[in-house]
Amino acid sequence: MSGEITIPRTKRSTQSLRFEQALRPAVAGVMPHLSDVDYSSIGDLVPWIAVIDPDRASLALKFTRAGAGIEKLVGHEAVGSDYLELVDPAIKGDAFDSTFVMLSRPCGLWQITPGQMADGSRVKVEYTGFPVFDEQRGRGQVIFLIVHSIADVGKAPGVLTVQHSTEWHWIERRHA
Repeated sequence: MSGEITIPRTKRSTQSLRFEQALRPAVAGVMPHLSDVDYSSIGDLVPWIAVIDPDRASLALKFTRAGAGIEKLVGHEAVGSDYLELVDPAIKGDAFDSTFVMLSRPCGLWQITPGQMADGSRVKVEYTGFPVFDEQRGRGQVIFLIVHSIADVGKAPGVLTVQHSTEWHWIERRHA
């Protein structure tokens, strides 16, 4: 990607903005601790929040936490599974690399991503992710929120593949 600034064609959802506010770092440019995430203001979003643990050695993005809504959407227990198993093989490297950009900068990532359900239907998903430091594991992880328009996730056939985002931008975290 060039150094050009992209202005989103789609506005970030209210949920995405509330999620970002709950993850405000105490110190500008520093990752907040996972244990400091303020869930009190975003309790309604918890089913759609997950934490992934990136592992360079195994080239995996393993779920360490996943809300009930995410587990219904993927169609199985997410904790312990690799997020990249859901990603179109053509973009797995980009998905993996963007996680480490979030951790090294640190910055967030917002994107609109199409997905294909197991029954062939398509869905658009808004992802908002930020780096956090997990004190127990002693390393950075990524916490993310998904927002979608599926009316009844319990009856959804499960996500088959997450495809290349149609829109995305980095969210700088320079200000507390």
